[in-house]
Formats: sequence, structure tokens, C-alpha cells
Amino acid sequence: MNIGAVEPGNPEPEIVEAATVEPPMSVPLTPLELPGWLEFNTWRTGLTAQRFSQPVNEGSGVDAVLYLDRRGRVCLPPNNAYLPVVFRSTRVGHSGRTSEWLKGATVLAEEMRRRGVGNQLYLPPEVEDARPWIWAGFLSSVRYTYFLDFPFDDVLVNRETRKQGRRAEMRGLAAARTDDVEGVLRCLSQTEARQGFSHHIGARELDTARELVGEDGLRMYMCRDPGGDPVGAVVVLHAPGARAIGWVAGGSTRTVAIGSTQLVWRAAFADLAAAGATGIDLAGANIPSVARFKSYWGARLVPNYGVRTYSLRAAARFALDWLASRRGPRHG
Repeated sequence: MNIGAVEPGNPEPEIVEAATVEPPMSVPLTPLELPGWLEFNTWRTGLTAQRFSQPVNEGSGVDAVLYLDRRGRVCLPPNNAYLPVVFRSTRVGHSGRTSEWLKGATVLAEEMRRRGVGNQLYLPPEVEDARPWIWAGFLSSVRYTYFLDFPFDDVLVNRETRKQGRRAEMRGLAAARTDDVEGVLRCLSQTEARQGFSHHIGARELDTARELVGEDGLRMYMCRDPGGDPVGAVVVLHAPGARAIGWVAGGSTRTVAIGSTQLVWRAAFADLAAAGATGIDLAGANIPSVARFKSYWGARLVPNYGVRTYSLRAAARFALDWLASRRGPRHG
């Protein structure tokens, strides 16, 4: 099967249904490649998930998951931070690694261009070089997120953030891992009402995600007030040996000021580190108030690239984004 541009001497890429093959084990699994997560996204959206693999040399290559709509275009499902793209290389030197990346990623970018793009796609922060997409004619943009490495170092945390966590404990709040779907949804809904948006996640979606991904892969954490009411929740994607990814979070306005948010995130960090996560991607730092909160944990700011093809829809999206920037952030 000849798809995209293949350099002479390089193997042709392989594209197969996602359900028929496990992700390469030579690279730590990203939670976005968990088979249950792929199945959840296809169940929820009607998209088809296909695994793309472009070998470059022995033990080296570029792997990805492409979600395809009915027209065969590549799409990013809702509530997914990134399109899964993984680069594996046995080379040590920068020159050799860059060469292997360009060989593999160029084929992937050409395959995506050939298929077309249905919406804005975001590449994971581990993709440090977006030139293959730019050279293939894609529009490129930059966003930001925070990486927090484990083991968690409390010394790096902002002093006020530490104080808020202690204040919450003194007032009888407590946070831990939970299986209380209803309580988590109550916390999400409070943030949605306060900030005027929707995660579009209800009991059916959250129950299905937990069933397909598994409770080890989709981990929920909750903070409760002294009366036992849920006042803060975080849901995280996790795969041992990889960096966890924050999925959704929410909580009560009345307890944010006294540290419920700090308490529930700290509980998540401790549990994820014990479960073998190498760190956590806090998934976004593009709204000023959100960026400030995430920076207080001593996390590293890292960029990630967005790519999409030129089209009237892309121009309209650019115009809407420009108008939004003139109004300022809607919520934080």
C-alpha cells in the first residue's frame, strides 16, 4: 500500500485499524494510546481510529493514531488534548535523531495532508519539530501546557499554594481517589455553570470511559467538605511508565478560596506517582488565571503545536479567535 511520500530506501508506512494491534512497546505508552481510550473516543464520536506506523531504521520510527471521520479526514475528538504521535529512536546524537524524525514525520504529515483535516489538530508537546507539517502546507500555531515531573517536589511549590492546602485540611476538607461518578459530575457542573461552558460529559460518558479504559487508566479524585459533600474533582488519564494527562476538573466556588483545588490535585499527584507515572501533563496553560494556578506547582512550561490545512473554515476560525482575543479571556 503506497500512501504519502516515502523516501527511497525507507519502508512504506503501515496503517491498520486501531483495535487490531497494540501500540509499540519500545516506547513508553502515552495514555492517549490506551486501547480503551481509543474505543471510548470512537464510541462517543463515530470516528474511526487507525494506527499509523512509519519505520525509519531498526528500532526507530514514528507512530500515531489517526481519528477519521466519514469522509476520511483526520479529526481530533472532543476533550482530547492532543492527537497521539510518538517518536521512537535508538540514536543518541541530535543530528541522527533529527534526521530520523524528519524521515518518519514527513510521511505522517503527507498522509494527513492527503486525507485532509476536519478540525484543528494539536500535536503532543513531545513533538518539538513541526516543520514536516509546515513543509506539507499546513498552518501551524503554538499553545502551551505545564509538565510536572515526579517525584513531586513540594519545595518548588508556590508558598501560598502550600498554605491553601494546609488551610483546607485545617477546615476539615479531605481529598482522595474516588469511584463516585455522580459526585465528580456535580463538581464539573459547578465549574461549567460558573464559567459558562460545558465539558459535554454526563453520567453515560463517564461510566463508559471508566468501563472501557479501566479504573487504573481513568483515575478520579475528589475533595469533600467536612459534611461529605463533593467540592472538587479531577479526572486523569494514566499509563504506568508514561506521563499522565489531566482530562477534566471542576469544583465549588465556595471552597476554592480555602484550598479545595490544591488539596485534590495534591492527592492526584501522590496517587499517580505511586502508580508509576513519570509525571503529569496539566493539559493547558492558555487562559491567564488557569496558567497562573498551574505554574504555582513548580511545573515546567512547554509549548505544543497546532496544525490544520488552509481552508475557508480555517480562515473563519482565525477570525473568531481574533475577535475573542480582542474581547479578552471568557473564563479562567
